Amino acid sequence: MPRALCLFVCLLTLWTTIGIGPRLAAAERVHVLIDQEQAVALTRRTGRPLLAIGGTVNCVYCVRMAKQLETDESVAPAAAKFVILKIDTGSRLWREWRDKYDMDGDGVPQVVILRADGKQIYGKTGAPADLKAFLEQSLADAGVVLSSAELADREKLLREAQKHLKKKDYAKATELGLECAQDDCHAAVVLEARKLLDNLDDRAVVGLKEAERKLASRDKTLDGALALLDLEAAFGEHPSAKGRIQDALARQSEGEEKSNLFTQARQVREAQRLETAKQRPEAISVWKQILENFPDTPAAALATRRLTDLEKREGKGKSPAGKPAAEAAKGPPGN
Repeated sequence: MPRALCLFVCLLTLWTTIGIGPRLAAAERVHVLIDQEQAVALTRRTGRPLLAIGGTVNCVYCVRMAKQLETDESVAPAAAKFVILKIDTGSRLWREWRDKYDMDGDGVPQVVILRADGKQIYGKTGAPADLKAFLEQSLADAGVVLSSAELADREKLLREAQKHLKKKDYAKATELGLECAQDDCHAAVVLEARKLLDNLDDRAVVGLKEAERKLASRDKTLDGALALLDLEAAFGEHPSAKGRIQDALARQSEGEEKSNLFTQARQVREAQRLETAKQRPEAISVWKQILENFPDTPAAALATRRLTDLEKREGKGKSPAGKPAAEAAKGPPGN
């Protein structure tokens, strides 16, 4: 065999083995199962609708429909978005299906389609004349079906959201949860993301009650205002919590006295933010502004405590002459 031809054959064999070329563009594989538990678990996890075909091995139309679903390349892209379950109509399982779901007619094949959340969206006797069009129409009624890559991305987002929830970083948990909870999709990961958002909403409700309790007290009003502003920052993008918190802020800041309280609270939060960012000189400047602008208030008392602490830190390590203490401790050169 000529060397060039031998090389071509070797490369062709390699492409076939590792799947380079046209296989990369192939649709996701079609899932055809005969185990109901496995099929239901797969459809719940992936969000793919469940296409159940009740038939017999002697039914020509049943066999033809099943074969077309598995082998017809024109049907494959739509078929891959379903979990396909074959059920023998003579089995106990099919009798249970007949009792549970609506089915039009008594012949075979009998076709039932369930959304991933279990809602029935189709149930009739007979193989569809145009299988591709039938599948595409059914998909339109089944909600968004994620690809394997999209599903993996959502599962990663959910794990990250759950981590931030445990850390009480509610703003980031909300951001990731919303990104994961794609509308009109019934995959388990999306349903879990919606539960996470509900959990966040519950926490916002609890936090709001506590903040308003403090605002109603005599000696915790500043703490209450700070807590309400913290809730605004943490849940500002949460679809349901956001409105309640904004309503509470509008209600609680009515009147000159309360408005003044929230002005103080916002400056306190800014000073605290600067401290957290280790911008001590800037934080000191804001605390001094609070002392000057709001004397004889809880905010001023807090500013006094923070300034004492921050100025000690700023001055720590300095000699009376202004040199670093570590340098002054060395003494004159030559000692």
